[in-house]
Amino acid sequence: MRSEILKILETAVNAPSGENTQPWRFKVNDDQVLVYNIPERDQSLYNTGQKGSYVAHGALLENIQILATSAGFDIKIVISPNQNDINLTAKIIFQKSYPKNEPLAEWIPKRTTNRKPYDKKSLDTDQLNELKNISTEEGEVIFITDPSKVSLLAHACSTNERVMFANKSIHNFFFRHINWTKDEENKKRIGFYIKTLEAPPPAQILFKVLKRWWVMRVFNVFGLSTLIAGGNAQTYASSSAMGIVLANKNTPEDMIAAGRIMQRIWLKATQMGISVQPLTGVIFFMQAILAGRTEEFSKKHIELIKKSYNQIRETFNAGDKTPAMLFRLGYDGEPTAHSMKLNPYVITD
Repeated sequence: MRSEILKILETAVNAPSGENTQPWRFKVNDDQVLVYNIPERDQSLYNTGQKGSYVAHGALLENIQILATSAGFDIKIVISPNQNDINLTAKIIFQKSYPKNEPLAEWIPKRTTNRKPYDKKSLDTDQLNELKNISTEEGEVIFITDPSKVSLLAHACSTNERVMFANKSIHNFFFRHINWTKDEENKKRIGFYIKTLEAPPPAQILFKVLKRWWVMRVFNVFGLSTLIAGGNAQTYASSSAMGIVLANKNTPEDMIAAGRIMQRIWLKATQMGISVQPLTGVIFFMQAILAGRTEEFSKKHIELIKKSYNQIRETFNAGDKTPAMLFRLGYDGEPTAHSMKLNPYVITD
């Protein structure tokens, strides 16, 4: 059984994570797997309280559920099984059964982020309803297709770039995770390949200059971060729809549940030929502010983040629920490049 479980994990790690940090490791014992978070992979403002990593673990667990079912296992997933070990996110117990049809299994290695501008073609109503039905008791899925509201959300989401390129800590975190060549991408398999940003060649060259913080500061005197944000807002506004996963509360368990829902949406969209790009920067910046981690932001940026976050909440009518994942959808075929994944990090006693 161990070899079968390891094979499942080899595919399951094709799950999204912030800046492709892949913050997980595993302990495999006979018929069970312990899943651990690796907090040192991401200590950025995008991951206060490891909330972003918990979403990533939810996506990983959804992959494991789908693949195990397809491979002939019934599994039981216990979230946070040991309150004394905050890094132990889940215990998974495997029991042999019969293979069941899981149409999404084959799409797990094919799921990817597509940052291109999309065609402004309307989503098929039946497809959109199918994606909406992925809502569960643990999280609600809402889509917005009205072009004016999509544009409003696009500008709110672009606040991420205004802050990221004007904040030393976030700027450095972002550029540390870029792989500049295909050889570097093949070797590291963590972080993301520069071509996945879908920037034109001149912009890719400029990025190599801007990775030095002092250079970025000089360019910001002339408003570069605002200019980049404006360009990205136009790209985001090209989408057919904006979607959000609303969690019931804001606990680690809620974020894991939201990650599972988001992964199923993403896989289903991939199966349908619909492109997806997460737009979570403002949401996770707000997590930092709510946790009191404000000293790393300027007062101007705190107000900007709050304004954009409230715009997102109001547009989706979030009520008392917690925005966990925000994303855009549309049609544009295959992205230029894909980020690679590490092999499963399996530890022994």
